[in-house]
Amino acid sequence: MSNKNLSILAWKLAIGSTLAWELAKLLGSDHPYLAPLSVILTIQSTMDKTVSLSIKRMMGTIIGIFVTLLIAKHLPVSGWSLGILILLGCYISIYLKLDKKILHQVALTILFVFVFEHQSKQYATDRLRDTLIGVLLAGILQLVWSRFISRKTQLQ
Repeated sequence: MSNKNLSILAWKLAIGSTLAWELAKLLGSDHPYLAPLSVILTIQSTMDKTVSLSIKRMMGTIIGIFVTLLIAKHLPVSGWSLGILILLGCYISIYLKLDKKILHQVALTILFVFVFEHQSKQYATDRLRDTLIGVLLAGILQLVWSRFISRKTQLQ
């Protein structure tokens, strides 16, 4: 990746993270870092790749939240409980014939929702909303940037 492309990526990450954090706070998040996390994890080199990864992140987040909220209230916070939840979430994804990126998102979501929902009853809601904010902003940023770059290239 050239220095120019790295600079563009740095700007996208910085602008997207700033906007995502502020929008998450504006919408009432107690965990606004989740929105820029999604921006950082989903911005890719092309719009197609960004959209694909954003969809996978959202699917994994939804499955992970569903599994955790459905079962976790009946389990103590422990490594064994975590392992059981991750295994269940991953097998739901496998049954649905989803790819390994979604399995990773399911496992990450289960980890964080399982641990933090016991401490903050708002975490799962924040996770879902803020992930959506982050992936939408990543896509919007990619779209705006590609339009700007395309227009600038055509004008030259």
